[in-house]
Amino acid sequence: MARSKKIYFEEENQKVRWTQSSSDGFKYDYKFIGVASEAEFDLLMELLWFMYEDGDITYNQFFDTFRELKTFCDGIKGLVDKH
Repeated sequence: MARSKKIYFEEENQKVRWTQSSSDGFKYDYKFIGVASEAEFDLLMELLWFMYEDGDITYNQFFDTFRELKTFCDGIKGLVDKH
């Protein structure tokens, strides 16, 4: 099973963290996005880059993209688990 970590996003500086830590000691004011495996996180970063390139991303855009991707990935996992 893939190890999952928490994803945090800081909109003003466009910073992302994928970590097991809580956001208490972070230098920036990160907001929690969700939990993802390394493969899901890598895919999310690729998807966000494809969609927004060098443009700024809002928290809502980041969160909505994560939620849709996570639903897609969970659906694939469900198909695999059936076999």
